[in-house]
Amino acid sequence: MKFLDALVAAVLRRRRFVLAFFALAVAALLPGVARLQSDNSPEVFFLAGSSDLASYRDFVARFGTGHGVRIVLGGTQLWSADGLAFLDRLEREIAGIPGVQSVNGPVGHHRRELVTFPPTDPAGFRALLRANDLDRALGFVTASGSELSLVVELAPGQGREQEALLAELERRTASPPAGVKASVVGAATLERALDESAREVGQFYFPLLLILSALLLAAMFRELAAVAVPLVFVAAVELPVLGAMGYGGVKFNLVLAILPPILFVIALASAVHIMMRCRDIEAEGLDAVEATLATYKDKSRALLWTTVSTLAGFLSLAATPVAPIRTLGLWSGVGLAFTGIAAFTLLPCLLAMTMGRRTNLPERVLERRLQQLGRRLTDLAADHRRTVLLIYGGLALLAVTGLPRLVVASNALHYLAPDHPARASIEAVEAEGIGLSSIELVLSVSGSSAAGEGAGFRDPERLDQLARFAAELRRLPGLFSAVTATDLLDDIGRASPMARAFTPAELRSRLLPLVESDAAGRRALERFLSPDGTRARLTLFVPTVGYEAVDPLIAEVRRVAATTLPGAAVVVTGQFPLLLAMQRYLISTLAMSLILTLPVLALTFYILLRDARGTFYALAPNLWPVLLILGGMGWFGVPLDIATVMVASITLGLVVDDTIHTLAHYRELRVEMGERAAVADRMEKTAPAYLLTGIILSCGFGVCALSNFAPTARFGVLSGVAIVIAVIADFTLVPALFGQDRPTETAELPVSPRR
Repeated sequence: MKFLDALVAAVLRRRRFVLAFFALAVAALLPGVARLQSDNSPEVFFLAGSSDLASYRDFVARFGTGHGVRIVLGGTQLWSADGLAFLDRLEREIAGIPGVQSVNGPVGHHRRELVTFPPTDPAGFRALLRANDLDRALGFVTASGSELSLVVELAPGQGREQEALLAELERRTASPPAGVKASVVGAATLERALDESAREVGQFYFPLLLILSALLLAAMFRELAAVAVPLVFVAAVELPVLGAMGYGGVKFNLVLAILPPILFVIALASAVHIMMRCRDIEAEGLDAVEATLATYKDKSRALLWTTVSTLAGFLSLAATPVAPIRTLGLWSGVGLAFTGIAAFTLLPCLLAMTMGRRTNLPERVLERRLQQLGRRLTDLAADHRRTVLLIYGGLALLAVTGLPRLVVASNALHYLAPDHPARASIEAVEAEGIGLSSIELVLSVSGSSAAGEGAGFRDPERLDQLARFAAELRRLPGLFSAVTATDLLDDIGRASPMARAFTPAELRSRLLPLVESDAAGRRALERFLSPDGTRARLTLFVPTVGYEAVDPLIAEVRRVAATTLPGAAVVVTGQFPLLLAMQRYLISTLAMSLILTLPVLALTFYILLRDARGTFYALAPNLWPVLLILGGMGWFGVPLDIATVMVASITLGLVVDDTIHTLAHYRELRVEMGERAAVADRMEKTAPAYLLTGIILSCGFGVCALSNFAPTARFGVLSGVAIVIAVIADFTLVPALFGQDRPTETAELPVSPRR
């Protein structure tokens, strides 16, 4: 491409200016890297723009978030005077911690009934709690009475603020009396665990990747300049992108955490491809500038189209409403576009400055052996093309049969290892019957009752319906408890002297104005009933499970509502259902990313080959690794999750690069030397780069496999395996498809000098 050749020539004439520009970009944006923080709060993972999200925001505006944790107490001495005194002290002290909006627990609930605390009869207090429906429904006490809990509502916070608040809560619970155990559990502790997993990618795995890459480059080239050039290029590309993210207020999460290693390995692979070809040309006796110009004349077409194809794979992720994946797609696009620009500007300047004449220097021995290996593998695959195609066809058929077995991992708790403290504590508390996840129902009615009196759920008839609805829901399997406004009124009514004189329905309507006349009572009631009575909240405490278990439960809730709440609209909302909605959308994200990526790849190959059959052949070795990975996931039970759903489009965008490097000049070369020789020639020249970049890419994704976060680990393993499979396909399937000597229409193809 002449305009690219002219661009590189112009850049080399202004090397100092280009180098100064990138140095200034790094210096200006580098401080932004320190601004990057982690945020794995539930809101990060909600589906952007969905009507469910609008419903949730309306719910929060009316009733509050309820976001927080539980402090759970147990142990053999829990029901002793010391144990209950510790519970009382916690409830009082935690309420005064900055960032804590409210604390609710068994002591505050029954303080008016107790003359002194701790009570002189701990066993009697235990019996009181176990007999109280509201205590059990809110999880203040387990059915067996073995554990107590406090509900701590936290102010909205992110990153370090949230972690500092959790650390303070844990400090307050760290020294219980002998025989008493205390722990902080809930969504906020899970968020902290996810933040820690996200940070470990940057603090441990990314440095490990850097060390591995430097060692691989040193082992291949045994020359300081050949190690420094690609690493300097990567740093000059990646640091400005990460700095821009920091200045832009972008917060890392468990999905976005894989961006630094992805940008690293892609930029490094591009640099290695160009540098190895430059070294090869320099060996013919050209100086550094001449060799750089000759390299770009040979590689500019491939470099341009690999940038386009990789961009297509990552940008396809930006079309999903799953916010973390969309953000990864957008910033990957920014990073890859900047990498592409730098590959045609900064990289040639670095090559022209550091490369020197080399013919039979010792560091090229390994490169030549790899070139010979590439030639032998190409010839072997072409000689046995039918066998090769039969093997690949059989494996593809096997993979296709595994696709229907694909499942989605929708239980976010299982993203952590079974022995992870956050997961183990949540599972232990839920095993005792205390719900940590909730489904919120917003029930809506008109202002008047069927009789034309009252105001919505303030009407005695509607209150009675609400109570019956909650009672029916408590009978549903898979539900810990249900809490609504009538439970608050009934709890007060049981201790009222009017309890014997009125029915429960009558008592509720009489107590309602009395409760609202008290400031604390009004605040508590408004968490479940709107002032105008047209909206009521009902909270369902459920186990932390996936949508395959929650969806049938919600369907049953709607069925019960239709029979017990005639004329009422039911909206299902809350953080937990919104997180499950995101999980439900993962398969659509996978399909959408592939649909958006494939046409770009097909067009790229058609522009290079100008042949429909050749385009189909070129797609086959790139689609095959994706098909094999997805089919293998089905057969081996590896689920789709928020990270592995990206494997297909990312892998497709990456593995296509080697094929493009092989076929970039195939159309011209096959006229000059025949199809088989054209493929063999390119494979021989590019084999060292294919193998080295394949190892680098595999290591880049492979380090993610060390993560404690299951989706990141699975993503790393699957992507690394896909890269290895793709390299094997480049050396075997591409020659088998393109290495046959079919007649060519030479009249239509201009003959170009051998590249």
